[in-house]
Amino acid sequence: MLKGKRRETEVFSMSFMDCICCGFGAVLLLFILTTGQKADHSEETVEELKQRVAEMEKEITKEQDVLAKMARPAAMTAEQLAAVKQENENLKRKADELDAELKQLLRQLAALKNEEAKLLADLKAMPEEEQQPVPIPEVDRRQYLTGVQMEGSHVLFIVRASGSMLGDTIDEAAARLDDPDFKKREAPKWQRVIKALEWLVASLAPDTNFQILLFNDETIPLVPDRGEGWISRGDRPGVQQTLTKLRQVVPKGSANLERAFNQVRYMPTLPDAIVLITDGLPTASEGSPDASSTDDDTRMLFLRQAVRQLPPRIPVSTILFPTSGDPGAPALYWELAGFTKGALVSPSADWPDT
Repeated sequence: MLKGKRRETEVFSMSFMDCICCGFGAVLLLFILTTGQKADHSEETVEELKQRVAEMEKEITKEQDVLAKMARPAAMTAEQLAAVKQENENLKRKADELDAELKQLLRQLAALKNEEAKLLADLKAMPEEEQQPVPIPEVDRRQYLTGVQMEGSHVLFIVRASGSMLGDTIDEAAARLDDPDFKKREAPKWQRVIKALEWLVASLAPDTNFQILLFNDETIPLVPDRGEGWISRGDRPGVQQTLTKLRQVVPKGSANLERAFNQVRYMPTLPDAIVLITDGLPTASEGSPDASSTDDDTRMLFLRQAVRQLPPRIPVSTILFPTSGDPGAPALYWELAGFTKGALVSPSADWPDT
């Protein structure tokens, strides 16, 4: 028996193709569905990312602002630090300059101290400048004494201390004769005489010796207990003692100039110059001691008799505080000044105060 022809088996049959197609379709459908969902998800994710990116940008912007704010103080701090460094350098330079200047000043100070020590040593070696025993008022008014001779090593002051020195007129002087002694010392005319004598003593050269004789009825040295009576102008205690004694004198009695000039003749040491302080002609003499009955002619005679007693070659300068009613006094004292090469001064009523 014939065997029938075997039918060949086909691998890719219709049924298999259908299955394949169905499977492929299912895969394609699944892919399509999956891809759509992914697209939806991708869009949502992009939006979310955009939002997050925007938020992050905002955060970054904020952080940048904060950093910028922090950077500005840091920059300012750097500038300030640079300024401080510069200022420190300037201060250091100034400190160096001041230090150099201080050293220079210290050297100058040391030099000045050495100079001061030298000057002090020279000052100690110098003789002390003598201070005036009495103040000289209005020193510039020395012209009142123009011509008054006070040169030489010995100057004699002869001061009238009679009762006429109590007033500028005879009547005024007579009215004061009954006053107590302290009132007589305070008489304005007598006070002018005291101040004038103080002025004259203060004007003497420092190495000059002087003596003061008071004359009225008698002639006495103002300080009788000082040896020969001469007082050194440089002897401050002696000058002060003399001027103190002068302020204690009370004017009284008549005026015997002849006796005063005669006493000069017998002095152990003759003066180089005589300064006579008076207010008029003498009122007594050795030949006529009673002054109650003297007239002008008699008094002029008394002056001439007194002049004859003077030692020769001694200049006599007269400072006249005139008493009214004695018209012959200026002319005769002018004659005395010319005869002895002295001077006559009649100061104003306010000298030596002004």
